[in-house]
Amino acid sequence: MFRATHRSGISRGRSGWSGGGGRPQGPQGPLQRIRARINAIPSKYIFWGIIGLNGLVFASWQLAHIEYESTRDYSSLVWMRQNFIAAAENLKSGRWWTLVTCCFSHQDTTHLLFNGFAYYFTAPFILSLLGNVGFLGLYLGGGIVSSVAAIAWRNLTNPNALTGSHGASGAIYAVTSFFACVAPNATFALFGVIPLPAWAFVSGIFLWDGYNALVPSGGRTDHAGHIGGLLSGIGFFIAKRLRIF
Repeated sequence: MFRATHRSGISRGRSGWSGGGGRPQGPQGPLQRIRARINAIPSKYIFWGIIGLNGLVFASWQLAHIEYESTRDYSSLVWMRQNFIAAAENLKSGRWWTLVTCCFSHQDTTHLLFNGFAYYFTAPFILSLLGNVGFLGLYLGGGIVSSVAAIAWRNLTNPNALTGSHGASGAIYAVTSFFACVAPNATFALFGVIPLPAWAFVSGIFLWDGYNALVPSGGRTDHAGHIGGLLSGIGFFIAKRLRIF
């Protein structure tokens, strides 16, 4: 069984954080043209496209399970695990894309709804702030870092375990920690009820996941992946402040 993970340039000026704007100046190379084309896509397509991909992969998991339960043919389940789970054995087999595809992968409804709820309320602001390219860099980059952190931690603590992780948590945690860096005093609602400043919310998640990664409770939550996602969001913020990219 695999364990699930319940896991445009930006400048700081007088007007605050900005994903860039106005007419591009200077020579435009191939990468700049691609970047401009992606940023020209209406941001709602990026926002809903990510939700749609998660829904499509979720439906694929359900169909694979239904096929197995009705025919005992597990070939579809094997294919899904080979292509939508972040695991050391998948990387060893050359399936590097699983570091990204696992970030759109959920098998149970609760996991999908929990991550979808968090994404719905945090992504729009950061998407408007960073632009399409910047947001995708943060989201996908956070997911990849989360996947690598999860695999590395499992190899370190339990190298013989045939486990992997999946879920959008790492990518969403990257967005959340970036949000907390930009607006540390914004109010988050813990469990949807208890108001907390964003910095305290993210600090609490970090301490909780850090403790549970060091002292495993036997649950299915991939705490190391969460830590990777949180740190990637903070790192992304620092890189933007230092104008590294």
